[in-house]
Amino acid sequence: MYAHALRMGKELNRLGNAVSGQHTALRLVARTVKGLWAVEAGVAGALDTLGRRLRPERASARGRSLLRRLGPRLRKTAVIRRNLEIAFPEKDVLEIAALVRDVWGNMGSVLAEYGHLETICHREAEQRLEILRQADFDVFKPDGPPAIFVAAHLANWEIAPGAVVKLGVPLTGIYTPLTNPRLDRLLYRARERLGCGMVEREGAVRHLVAALRNGVSVGLIVDQRVDAGAPVPFFGHAMNSSITPAQLALRFDCELIPVQVQRLESARFRVIFHAPVQPDHAVVDDRERVLQMTARLNTLFEGWIRERPGEWWCAKRRWAKQLYRDHHERTSAGIDCG
Repeated sequence: MYAHALRMGKELNRLGNAVSGQHTALRLVARTVKGLWAVEAGVAGALDTLGRRLRPERASARGRSLLRRLGPRLRKTAVIRRNLEIAFPEKDVLEIAALVRDVWGNMGSVLAEYGHLETICHREAEQRLEILRQADFDVFKPDGPPAIFVAAHLANWEIAPGAVVKLGVPLTGIYTPLTNPRLDRLLYRARERLGCGMVEREGAVRHLVAALRNGVSVGLIVDQRVDAGAPVPFFGHAMNSSITPAQLALRFDCELIPVQVQRLESARFRVIFHAPVQPDHAVVDDRERVLQMTARLNTLFEGWIRERPGEWWCAKRRWAKQLYRDHHERTSAGIDCG
């Protein structure tokens, strides 16, 4: 009995040490994460502070220069590089490296421009925004119906909702809270100045439906992978894509308008409202219509990205994990992926 109790005591002691060790490890992880958040928010905060002290074009140029140098050293670069390699298999190592620098440079401009969004989209819009409309849109007519506006993470994607509001259209957009609370507060305050409503992604569909019923248009950025989405081709590979824009457009019989943002120079942009995306009249099945419209959106986004790949913010995984594993195996083996 004594021996059994002794063994049990030793086992409990080992278990206690293991739990204590896990708690210590978790505390270390938590401190590390908070430290990384502080660094991330510090860089963004520094760019924001610097940006506010400068004219928009100078702030944008400074931000670009800074992140072109620092960005390629950050962990997100691995994801950016893999996404670019998969999207552009014809490009060699040096071309991809140059694109990575361009992507980070553009992101530096985006961060530095957050403090100037109101200036770019409203106060100095005549000098900083070139707006092109490729169709006679119903939403821009007096008392016109609401529409679904969709854009990609290109140039400065925050300009897209600003341009919609500038044209007098009330707008609500989906807002994804950032994991880093410091950075989240910084960006949220900047986005508020655009003049559009914002709803969190969690449970957003209900709010978007309410907005459309009240005559308020909806804005979405939809070039990213969505776990609950449908597999639709993107750069030749299936990507789980959001079908919400197409579903809402069909449900409310409103225009699904792709919005392309191009960077002309520091803190100057061209915003192109493309013709509404529609399904073929011959397609009657609702699911097929949704998938066809989503595929057409992805094709448009792909074309825009091919035109200006250095302006595409692609720091998140876009395709299935197996595609990345296969890509890694091929590149590790020295096989030409082109």
